[in-house]
Amino acid sequence: MRTSNPTAGGRTRTVALIVILLASFMDLLDVTIVNVTVPSIRIELAASPAHLQWMLAGYTLAFALGITTGARLGDLYGYRRVFLIGIAGFIAASALCGAAPTAGLLVAARVVQGFFAAAMVPQVLSQIQLMYAPHERGGAMAAFSSLSGLAAAVGPILGAALLETDWYGLGWRSVFWLNVPVGIVTLIVAARVLPQGHGAIRPRLDLTGMVIGATGLLLILYPLIAGSEQRPWPLWTYLCLVAGVAVLAGFHRHQRRLSGRGGSPLVEVSLFRVRSVGGGLLVQFLFFVPVMGFFFTFMQLLQSGLGMAPLRAGFTILPWPIATTIAAGLGAAVLLPRLGRATVQIGLAVLAAGFALLALTAATATPGTGWLAFLPGVLVGGAGMGLTVAPLAQLTLENVPAEHAGSGSGLFNTVAQVAASAGVAVVGTIFFPLLSARSGEATHGYGTAFGVTIWVSLALLALTVAATFLLPRRPIAG
Repeated sequence: MRTSNPTAGGRTRTVALIVILLASFMDLLDVTIVNVTVPSIRIELAASPAHLQWMLAGYTLAFALGITTGARLGDLYGYRRVFLIGIAGFIAASALCGAAPTAGLLVAARVVQGFFAAAMVPQVLSQIQLMYAPHERGGAMAAFSSLSGLAAAVGPILGAALLETDWYGLGWRSVFWLNVPVGIVTLIVAARVLPQGHGAIRPRLDLTGMVIGATGLLLILYPLIAGSEQRPWPLWTYLCLVAGVAVLAGFHRHQRRLSGRGGSPLVEVSLFRVRSVGGGLLVQFLFFVPVMGFFFTFMQLLQSGLGMAPLRAGFTILPWPIATTIAAGLGAAVLLPRLGRATVQIGLAVLAAGFALLALTAATATPGTGWLAFLPGVLVGGAGMGLTVAPLAQLTLENVPAEHAGSGSGLFNTVAQVAASAGVAVVGTIFFPLLSARSGEATHGYGTAFGVTIWVSLALLALTVAATFLLPRRPIAG
């Protein structure tokens, strides 16, 4: 990694760190905050179930497809330059989201927003490496790692507060317009204080791989989301799924050939031969599908099904990220060194128990049901998620060769983003048809549809537990 204008220490460097962390927080917040606004968007824009799913899945999918390329662009053209372009595009896309007159245009703007986030976010860690010597990075990395938990806690509450106050009469649109002034200030300050730098080795962009990978994922996700509005599924949806699998197989072959020729593949396919990596990525995918599907459908149940105000719904889900943060520290620091992969298995069992409690509560819930009724399930589920995520990352990546550490980390995060998109698509495909079939049952219809998605999620968690046996039994000592 090379730099031609290192940021000075002291106050200037601290300001630079705050700026890049704020940009990363904006990205994470845009994932968690939007869940609260889904019912309002559905009413105002007459959005279909497919529109709602694409609004969430389109962002994470675009982010997943672009994050590796975003990192490569930083190596090629400079971390500050790509960061500034990314945040400028993110601001513009946020304004498009806030001004979208139709559900279709909102989905398109969210996809654009995800692509620019993929250019912006990889530069954050690169800037930390530029600004801090290895022995100084502990505090900066800890601050960066804490952002996801903070966004998960703040997102539902902030989104609900904006809806309740109806800021300038914007309603749900204020969630997106909020990014504009914050982003502009971040952009101006970042242009003044961030150092210039680029990778010591400048890999070439694999544009062919980008197109093949994106095509394969779209061929799989599109019929899953479009199929949520059609019963039975038409023939073309099955043909798309088969074609998507074939295209992704071709993507794997292309990446392997490129790596064999000494090129710069988007995915270092040799990592899949490391058992802990292949097993960990499978666990990661199977785990995030039901979890992200849960967040999507739970807010539908609380607001549209039970008639909770957005702020009350936000406070109902708030204990989840708090429990996740506490349990993640316990799992990684205390349990993992003693129990190894059993920590992940315990976490999945606890998560399943939380899901079951929530399904039982939802089955008998009425508009008079308070947030306390959901509290046990939310706390238990959040704790299970925390016990799973931190140990899983360590067990998956610890056997990755040092020369592929960046590729392994990028692959782990990309799988999480793809799984988030698939989770919204798969669970939404189950939830909305059940809701339509019980359209005359109001609250009970939402409770029944939510309950069915939870039992399907429990089946996926059972498969996840089976996949955990591919993880190392114990972490490497020291």
